Amino acid sequence: MKGDVLVEHTVREMADNIAGLMEKRLRIGGHGLPAKLKRAGRLLPRRRRRDAQAVADALPMAESARLAKRIDLARLQAAERRVTAYLKGVDPRQRRIDMALRILGGIALGLLAATALFVGVLVWQDLI
Repeated sequence: MKGDVLVEHTVREMADNIAGLMEKRLRIGGHGLPAKLKRAGRLLPRRRRRDAQAVADALPMAESARLAKRIDLARLQAAERRVTAYLKGVDPRQRRIDMALRILGGIALGLLAATALFVGVLVWQDLI
């Protein structure tokens, strides 16, 4: 019985740790790890999202004494290490800069295409 409480506490700590980093680094809201994973979408790479989902899936299992025995803590700890290592490498400021540059690049490409089309029409109509 005491080991089951330890498993529940450990799994909850892992989930809280990942959820806190997701909120801090990716600015994802929501209550708890499962809600944050739903909102994360493509902000997490597929394998890291799968690792975080494994921890989230273990949360309800850890609350039950019978199911807590089936949890592979070593696998969950490895998954948590991988997710936290990824999230600690994410720079929120750099993400915002990259997003702004991506938007500005799209606008610039659109303006360039519109200008080229305009000049092409002028040449076609022999106005230039």
